[in-house]
Amino acid sequence: MAQKVAGLLVCAVLAACSSGSNPFASDDDGTGGGTGTGGGGGTSAITVPDGIAGAVSRIAYDSGAGMLLVEGVSLDEVPYSATYQRAPTLDQDGYIAFTVQEDAGDRHFTAYAGQSTSGAARAGVVSSPGPRNASIMGAYFERDGAYTPPEVTSDSGLVTYAGSYIGVTNVGDPNGSDLLPPVSGDPELVVPQALIIHGDAFINADFADNSVEGNIFNRELLDTNLNPISDLPSIVLMATNITADGTFAGTVEYDISDPLSGATDHTQIGTYAGVFGGESADSVAGGVQLEQFDGVGDNLGFEADAESGIFVLDQCGIASSSPICASVNPDAGTP
Repeated sequence: MAQKVAGLLVCAVLAACSSGSNPFASDDDGTGGGTGTGGGGGTSAITVPDGIAGAVSRIAYDSGAGMLLVEGVSLDEVPYSATYQRAPTLDQDGYIAFTVQEDAGDRHFTAYAGQSTSGAARAGVVSSPGPRNASIMGAYFERDGAYTPPEVTSDSGLVTYAGSYIGVTNVGDPNGSDLLPPVSGDPELVVPQALIIHGDAFINADFADNSVEGNIFNRELLDTNLNPISDLPSIVLMATNITADGTFAGTVEYDISDPLSGATDHTQIGTYAGVFGGESADSVAGGVQLEQFDGVGDNLGFEADAESGIFVLDQCGIASSSPICASVNPDAGTP
């Protein structure tokens, strides 16, 4: 696909990150131990790694009401708990979009949230790419209620999950579609809107030996009108262990089989983490944090580019409508 980056005014800045806690728990004292919203049942005490959480300490997504509450992100709204506004024109591949910008001189934040069909797993992500030499980014995930792994037998326990992926970047467009009219005068006060990345996600989990790996592919960088700017290299979620509570964390590399990556060896570009949810692990949700996304040769000319993304996937054979599931052996999954 032809690259149109040269004609787009963009700014790429380093991500500013801080630690956080369980994002989707809804409680009165802010400790993250109450009941969840939008999924039914209490949220499990899942810890999101700091490298994935970034600047966000808490997010509550109510899918029924279409509401997103974000905590920990500075400079988005006056209240510590900021309620983002629905931005349906930015919805993408089953992920629901939200934005906030208090006035023309304030940062613009773009957020996405998604929930599995069963409601057992959710995730959210947010980014403000600038201005003022720093981006604010973070991704979160959680699980509602009890979790049970699939039954492991001689012909079951190897499970596939498939669906879509959404990411937000620290690359911004000062002419973004959701921005308030800019402050006139000094260019230093121009506020950008984050460009996003969409793609397909594929997770393979082996509950017999408690390991997981995956791919995020068909990746495209989109402008703020959701028009494709450029194809991006595919990435792989390297094999890692599934813990007893159904969580996992590992590293991300460029897919060396994809010529867009320019990678000739294992080039680590970030981390990922997630959690399985529901009965027989009917779904999985997770976050990805990348230190770069346009290939080892900086195909798009970005420097210090960063990406924060999420995946919320249903298990093939249960609810997923991904075409990938049509080629998956159903006998390898949960009976």
